[in-house]
Amino acid sequence: MTTQQLLTLAIEAKRSELYHQADQSSFTSPRVLQLSHELDILLLEYSRTVQNYTIHGSNEPLLS
Repeated sequence: MTTQQLLTLAIEAKRSELYHQADQSSFTSPRVLQLSHELDILLLEYSRTVQNYTIHGSNEPLLS
């Protein structure tokens, strides 16, 4: 599996866990806020991976 695929699976699992926990308590509970933060980190990492893939996979110069 590629890094992007693994991150996608991790993101979906974290999102599902966040929604489940929010349903059990509330969207402002400490655990939900922690899960939200963890999800943000995964999404940022995914964005960086996609950006690096796009930059390195392109034949065009980064700066014109």
